[in-house]
Parts: sequence; C-alpha cells; structure tokens
Amino acid sequence: MRIAVITLPLHTNYGGILQAYALRKVLMDLGHETDVIDRKVKVVFPPKWKMPLVYAKRMVLNVMSRGKGPEIFREKRLVKEHPVVAAQVSRFIDSSIGPRLVDDYSDIRSGEYDAFVVGSDQVWRPKYFGRIEDAFLDFTSRWNVKRIAYAASFGTGQLEFTYEQLERCSRLLKRFDAVSVREKDAVNICDEWLDYERARLVLDPVLLLDADDYRKVASKSTRRICKGKALKYILDPKPEKTAIAERVRSWFIGGMHDASVAPRDNSIPLKDRVVPPMEDWIACFEDAEFVVTDSFHACVLAILFHKPFIVLGNPHRGMSRIVSLLESFGLDDRLVHGLDPEDDGEYYMNDPDWRAVDEILEQKRGESMAFLMKSL
Repeated sequence: MRIAVITLPLHTNYGGILQAYALRKVLMDLGHETDVIDRKVKVVFPPKWKMPLVYAKRMVLNVMSRGKGPEIFREKRLVKEHPVVAAQVSRFIDSSIGPRLVDDYSDIRSGEYDAFVVGSDQVWRPKYFGRIEDAFLDFTSRWNVKRIAYAASFGTGQLEFTYEQLERCSRLLKRFDAVSVREKDAVNICDEWLDYERARLVLDPVLLLDADDYRKVASKSTRRICKGKALKYILDPKPEKTAIAERVRSWFIGGMHDASVAPRDNSIPLKDRVVPPMEDWIACFEDAEFVVTDSFHACVLAILFHKPFIVLGNPHRGMSRIVSLLESFGLDDRLVHGLDPEDDGEYYMNDPDWRAVDEILEQKRGESMAFLMKSL
C-alpha cells in the first residue's frame, strides 16, 4: 500500500522529527511504501508595495519602545539563518526519513496514495499546524482513499479551535476510517467537541520502536559527551526550571550536560543556535545517568533507555500529553514543580520499577500495533 504521513513540519524540533522517523519505520516494516509529507520552509515577506510602510512602522515602534519593539528586518534574517541553524539535523531528516517536500497539500494528486495517516505529535493544534482542516485531510475530500489518524494530539486538554474550525473538522473527522489519539484528554475532545465517539488511545510512535532501534542511531554519534553525567534538555527556560536543574547538577560528581537548543533566539550568536545532529541528541539519552527535562519526547527516551528522570511542567506546550504519558506507566511521581534546596536526590535517582514499566509498554505496544495493522 502507498501511504502518505501528514505531520508537523520537520524543521529543528528533535521530538517532532523522531516521531515521524518512528512512524515511517513502523509502516515500512509492515511492508508499505511510505512518504512523510513535509512542507517547505516559507518565510512570508510583506508585499513589495507595502514593505516601506511595514519597515517604517517597525522602526517607529522600536524608537518608541527604546529598542524593544518588533524586529525590523525579521524575514530577511530568517531566510539567511534557517539553513545554518538546521544544517546538522537536516542530514538525519534527509537520510533517515527522506520526506517528500511540497509547497502546499494541494500539490498532492489523486491516485498517488492509497492511504493517508495523520500523526503523530500536536498535529491537531492549530497554532502549530497552520490550516487545521488539512490536518483532517480536507484536501482528500473527493478521493477514494483510507483516512487514518495515528496518535494525533491536540497538545492540551483545552480545545483551541474556533467555532468555524470545529464545525468543519467535525465533519471531516467523520470521514476517517479509524481514529487514534495520544492523550486521554484527546479522547474526550473527540467525543465531546468533535462528535466522534470511537477514538482509541495509542502510544506515541517513538514508543513503538525498541531502545535498540535508537541505539543504532546513537552509534553513529562521534561525540559521546554525556557519559557519567546528568542530562538537561529544556525547551522553554524559566528561572524556576533553571533552579531545579542546578539542584540536580549538584547530585552528580560528573556534572551535567546541557543539550538544550534555542534555534530561534536571535539574542544568541548564530553559531550557538545550530541544532546538533540527531545522533548526538539520542546518544546523550543512552549515556546519561539521569535526565531533567520539560519535553514529552525526552521523557519517552528516558523511559525507553531506563534512565531515572524528572520532568518539569511546561503548560506553554501542553501538559496533557506529559500527564497522560506518566500516568499510563505509573510514573506520576516523576512530574515535579520544585525541589527542596536540601533534597539530596536519593528518591529521584533511584530507578523506577522498570520491569513493571516494560510490561505495560509491551501490552500497549501490542494494542497500538494491532490498531494500526487493522486500520490499514
């Protein structure tokens, strides 16, 4: 079967790239020809006739706010910087995923694919996806194809659709042959808001592969810099998170490696915003003694590699997915909102009951694979 995977853009987000890699590998291992569809990076400039007015307005706002206004030539900077920032991680995308690049989903023609799989990650979150109707396969409306959602996520426990989007997406979802989501809250959203009662709860695609699959990726890393150290991977730095990470650092003689990246923070020199290779990132999880993070997929890798970890709340990116993940594996105590300055880390550094975790994982992996195979 020829399958197209519709997911979030594969730019510089490790978790987003990894889930696309995993889902494609699973589908390929099942014997299906699979393309991950990726939209080309677009920087939208103001119309030429409007540019002088836009730039002048930004200049005035900067003067009025003493340099704290909007960036004047933001678009030009992004066009110049993105290829540099994404260069190293793009090698993994090109070699291990080989996505089909399109300007728009209308570039896909009827008859090219037998099935479309939407997922995973926060593909049903409008502020991340763009035209949200396309995430519900609006562009395939007149085609005779299978429509499947695998581990699709709204990102939060609150629906962020407008009324018009809700009406359209509810109609589109009813045309799906099978629907599965990644969080418990997403099951409720499908039922209560989108009027779809048959959504199933499944694992994130990254959990469908074994740790050995990721060890093979990590084996290509030439920088094993996390051995004997704790690992810090923070998506959204906050003073309280920094304080917790520093407390964790003090627990380890070998110190801590910070694998956090900030590719969009133009206050940092460009050379320091280059996103390191995927192989190095995964190797850090394989080698680290402990993980402190606010990332969903960092939690997933910590679980797969049997690393003790703590996860810090990240409401900006959505708590629903992390809470659902931890609850499903009985790891609720790994979510922390603060640490006592006197905490010596003994409790958190102890390994969870990995045997029990693995038993749950095997059961859920079997159920998730059964859903995917039956749907196809």
